[in-house]
Amino acid sequence: MSSKVSRRTFMKAGAAAVGALTCLRPLSPALGANSATPGIDYERVHGYCPFCQTRCTFTAFKKNGKAEFLVGKDGNRWTAGGMCPKGMSFLELADSPHRLTRPMLKTASGWQNISYDEAIALTVEKLQEARRRHGNEIARHLALTAPLWDCRESELAALITMRFAGCINIMPPGEVCISTASSTLNTLLGSGNSTTTVDEVENAELLVLWGANISETYPPYTRWLEKAKAKGVRIILLDCRRTRTSNFVDRQLRIAPGTDGALALGFVNQIIQDGSYDKAYVAENTNNFNALVKDASPWTLAQVAAATDLAEEDIIRFYRELMNSRRTMMWLGGSLSRYSNGMATVRAIIAMQVLCNQIMGSGKGLLTMESGKPEGEKEFVDHICGRAPAGVNFRRLRIAMDRNEIDVLFLNSSYRRYPDCDGLKETLKKVNFVIHRGFFKTEELEVAHLFVPATFTLESQGSHYGAEKQVVWRDKCQNAPGDCVPDWQFYRDIGRRLEPEKYPRFETPSELATLFSNTLPDWKGITVDRLRKSPSGLVGPIPAINGPELLGCIFRDGKFRTPDGKFDFLLKAVGPIIWTPPKGAPKDKDGDPKNFPLTFIQGKILTQWQQTITNFAASLAQFSNGRYVQVHPETASQCGVKHGETAYLVTAFGKVEARIEASEDITPGVVFTPSHFLGTSPYPATNSPPINSILPNYWDRISAQFNGLGCMLQPMKG
Repeated sequence: MSSKVSRRTFMKAGAAAVGALTCLRPLSPALGANSATPGIDYERVHGYCPFCQTRCTFTAFKKNGKAEFLVGKDGNRWTAGGMCPKGMSFLELADSPHRLTRPMLKTASGWQNISYDEAIALTVEKLQEARRRHGNEIARHLALTAPLWDCRESELAALITMRFAGCINIMPPGEVCISTASSTLNTLLGSGNSTTTVDEVENAELLVLWGANISETYPPYTRWLEKAKAKGVRIILLDCRRTRTSNFVDRQLRIAPGTDGALALGFVNQIIQDGSYDKAYVAENTNNFNALVKDASPWTLAQVAAATDLAEEDIIRFYRELMNSRRTMMWLGGSLSRYSNGMATVRAIIAMQVLCNQIMGSGKGLLTMESGKPEGEKEFVDHICGRAPAGVNFRRLRIAMDRNEIDVLFLNSSYRRYPDCDGLKETLKKVNFVIHRGFFKTEELEVAHLFVPATFTLESQGSHYGAEKQVVWRDKCQNAPGDCVPDWQFYRDIGRRLEPEKYPRFETPSELATLFSNTLPDWKGITVDRLRKSPSGLVGPIPAINGPELLGCIFRDGKFRTPDGKFDFLLKAVGPIIWTPPKGAPKDKDGDPKNFPLTFIQGKILTQWQQTITNFAASLAQFSNGRYVQVHPETASQCGVKHGETAYLVTAFGKVEARIEASEDITPGVVFTPSHFLGTSPYPATNSPPINSILPNYWDRISAQFNGLGCMLQPMKG
């Protein structure tokens, strides 16, 4: 779906968009208007950024069959037209000279180009061989890491194809970044998403950013911090680093990394002991309160201070602010999920909100940027393919690969997302046949047998979901180069050959999206036509055609979405809420504080997205100085390293070279490094061994976690 815009409007858009790239501010509302000025017309095509779950929408300005510029959609209620540098890099990435555009098969003499039809035929042949070999046991021998960068219809097509192939081992893209929070939320509350929408921050009295570095990881959402402050909302940030987000808060607690659970349990213990929790609400809406009393009882003020490295007076002040607030919202950062104690931490924070009756209603609740996936996917696939048992997580899949039990693996997202990625690389080499879908020459090619190039967001239509449970739509803007095909087409073409009579008939993502909305009652009102007209997307569920969106609190009837409508403090399958230092941390019972006295953390930065394709954008690489570690000047001095020098970042599992950035913006004893570097980047500024190559294969009960272990900085000799 497209329309025309004049050259004059395009030039105005270009100037405003450059401003957005530089300072990340919303664009002018005037950009949407057509001008009567004669000149070359530009076609406008609507789309979205597939990176983070802010899910910014944009208009692509197209001429001669290709997009020339992107402008954020000013009518987007969530972003107000903002986009960050990562999203603005798509045009460059799509036209990159480093892009791989032909299917390739690994042979004894190296990689050889083959046709797309040959790639599909070979993939189907491998799947059929596996089914003949294993019969009814086939489910244990196939696996998929789900498509990450394309669209929701690609995920659906892949799930349907793999189910027909017999596969149940499907790894969600966010397993190492959202699973702890989303699984805990789903278990305790009946929904794995935020309990409200971000616009409700304006109605809060107190907003707690719990490890949520909004301004760097989700820049367009900084506007909501500004809007909250304008309404008099008090904002507190819990983070061991001073970041851009620190500029928008009233106070920051420089809490020791990974100790958030101890701080939360201390608050729970405090309000239980002094009886200041909402007794009537807890009695009516929760189960097994006594279990929580027992879990929190060890956490005295002194113990919390010892664990968190916070002063007792700062802890008391924080607790009082929470108790005195009538409307509190907690914004949970992805960092909470990336610790081996993440589930205990998230459980304790949720318990805080429940005890104070701060989970339901305007200006209350929990926000998480690491989810937002609407419900209905499993029901739809079951409707098409029949019910199937639950699959396994990546930990168990890795064990199966180590045992040579996996015949075919579809590797979509990067294996470098997982800790001990070098060890995982050797494990992946034990898989009989690995199909990799990607864009550039990355480490995944070292373990793949077949490479089939994928498309960028401008090169196919489809929908996606965002943090507010919104669904957004994009239309195809330009043709993909070479034999690049979108994920939905790749998996559809495989599925049609495997089950020609059963596979659903669709030629475009819009047809699959329509089939989905017609199948599920809660999606009746989320039509493709309505999505195309909305710059913000549609927040579901919307069970009626032209029905209203459901903004704000998700608990409309005042009950949790659990089977009995209540919150249970006791999870028998998981056990009590026990917080301990992260495994391998300096304070852990098995840690090594003598040799590895510093605490390691990693994360995303403003101009790069985790272990991904943004490394291939020269416009982003120019802002990078290569692999660095941020460390406090006192810590640098103690380690014998200086600002600007190159040193080794060392763990018990390996080391990498890194430049020292000595800064008081990080607390003493902590080392931070970005997540995004990879060893095949064509630009020296973003080329470094993946940081997960020196991190251990530690797992909690939910997902792989890799922050918080002990490390050291070692000067380079000579």
